[in-house]
Amino acid sequence: MGGIKNSTYLDVQKALARRFSSRDGWQFAWSPTYGSVQPECMLSRRVAGRTERVVVNVKMASEVLMDTVEELQSQCRTLAAGNVNVDKAVLVVPGGANISRVPEGIEILEMDRWQIVGGRIAWSKNLERSAFIEEERAKRGLA
Repeated sequence: MGGIKNSTYLDVQKALARRFSSRDGWQFAWSPTYGSVQPECMLSRRVAGRTERVVVNVKMASEVLMDTVEELQSQCRTLAAGNVNVDKAVLVVPGGANISRVPEGIEILEMDRWQIVGGRIAWSKNLERSAFIEEERAKRGLA
């Protein structure tokens, strides 16, 4: 993975860790292979002798298309057919993404560090800096 993709996935892992804490026993596996299925991430933990699994896919786009939804659903079905139980499917998206095509049963995790602004993905730190710069320029009469 390149530098930008690495930092994006660090943000994804932080967002997932807020919801699926290692203190609660959740373990991350990036790009695990289960036969012909390779989700972007699989979270798992053992509770009362049973393994809980969460399939996670990441879609860094302003809109979630049906292809993305169908791919995640297909991964879950294929895993279940191979006796790998899946308790949840989670789709990680930037904040403000159009998720109108995502059906019930797929959880959405919006990353606050990435936002959709004007149809494009922006890192929230850049948005904060831009707002600060514009405010300073306005104060100095440079806007």
